[in-house]
Amino acid sequence: MKKNVIFELYNYGKTVINPKYWKSMKIDFHRKACIVWLINVLFINLYRFFVCSNREKRTKPNYEMKKAIYYAVFFSTVFSYAQTKVGNVGFNDVDIFDSVELMLNGAGSTQKLYAMALYLDFEVDGVEDGVLVAEKDITMAITIKIISSITDHKFKNIIRNGLERATDGNSYLLENQIRDFLNLLPDQINKFDIYKILYTKGGKLTLYKGKKLLGTINSKEFKKALFKIWLGENPIDIQLKKDLLASYEPNPILGRWKTYDKKTGVAISIVQLYIIKDKVYGTIQRMMRISERDAICYECQGADKNQNVEGLVIMKGLKPKGDKYVDGKFTNIKNGKVSECQIWIDEDEQDILNVKYKGGGGVHKWKRIKK
Repeated sequence: MKKNVIFELYNYGKTVINPKYWKSMKIDFHRKACIVWLINVLFINLYRFFVCSNREKRTKPNYEMKKAIYYAVFFSTVFSYAQTKVGNVGFNDVDIFDSVELMLNGAGSTQKLYAMALYLDFEVDGVEDGVLVAEKDITMAITIKIISSITDHKFKNIIRNGLERATDGNSYLLENQIRDFLNLLPDQINKFDIYKILYTKGGKLTLYKGKKLLGTINSKEFKKALFKIWLGENPIDIQLKKDLLASYEPNPILGRWKTYDKKTGVAISIVQLYIIKDKVYGTIQRMMRISERDAICYECQGADKNQNVEGLVIMKGLKPKGDKYVDGKFTNIKNGKVSECQIWIDEDEQDILNVKYKGGGGVHKWKRIKK
């Protein structure tokens, strides 16, 4: 039983930690709050097992096995991020650059020589934003992973040629910065090497090999030219540019929705929708009436009985079918009844979620919370 509970938490944790999920809602701080919640829940369960179970009889082999499972799930949940694969190369969907957390925007590979990823903390609309990104004075980063044997001479020539293309033949104007940057690169470049280029707002460009600092260049103009090698109007690889600037289209169902009383039109609550294993779930995040924020669902059934209304999962297990999510369960917090439900969004009303459940008196209209 305990193991099943922990693995459910683990699966939920992997969903909420997924940065694309939170990026779609533009509220990244919730992911951090949820990690803290997961840590607290898991510590409580660890305490219950390791401390309280001293009062129970257990065999040593069974105890050691359970202990291993608990530790494995705990650390993999808290300390792992989802990855995006480019061939056999993985890039973290969220990565840390000198204590700065940035999100993966896109990743690709070129000439079977290296794979690379672009990390930003703002959204782009697509490939047409390449120059805008390159010229923007805001913190961003590039990660390059060498995937085949390449000499340092060839790699430096790729950079130099790319800078010549990026500046329309005027790279000589940046010759001092180019030489300084190329001199930061090691004399030998090996397969599986990882290089990170971090640009910090204000003009500071920092180069790392793995976690080792190779050096810095202070020049906004050089940063613009360097990033235009891959993002500019004349990139060295058009497909790579498209991959790096691929705009992310979130599932429109995901996000926060404000619910309303169908008869009076008065707002009731804010419900957060999320996905676990391709099924949609919805949790009451906030009751709109202040007097109801400490309410208890005395009429609810099973595990939901006597639980706080805020935090209650009122939608469970909706499965995709065509343009709808169906065959789910909806808990009515007024009377505790559980009914079959379905939800969908009409093409011409992207900010309205249609919710229908048995006994609900027709279709309910929930409104998207954009901020």
